[in-house]
Amino acid sequence: MAANLAVVDYNIENMEPPILSVEEAIRKSSFFEVPSFIQPKQVGDFSEGMGEANHKILSAEVLYT
Repeated sequence: MAANLAVVDYNIENMEPPILSVEEAIRKSSFFEVPSFIQPKQVGDFSEGMGEANHKILSAEVLYT
């Protein structure tokens, strides 16, 4: 198979270390913007659906470290 014969050489000289957590991504302002054609279309009323839901999010927290 041709893929087994390929030789790939990466230049890692100017690469930054990988971001391994959401908190680190926030700290470094590193966000992935989802293209509009991938985002789902809104269906229904969000507040009404959350009000009728059997399971509810009672609290949430975003940590910035």
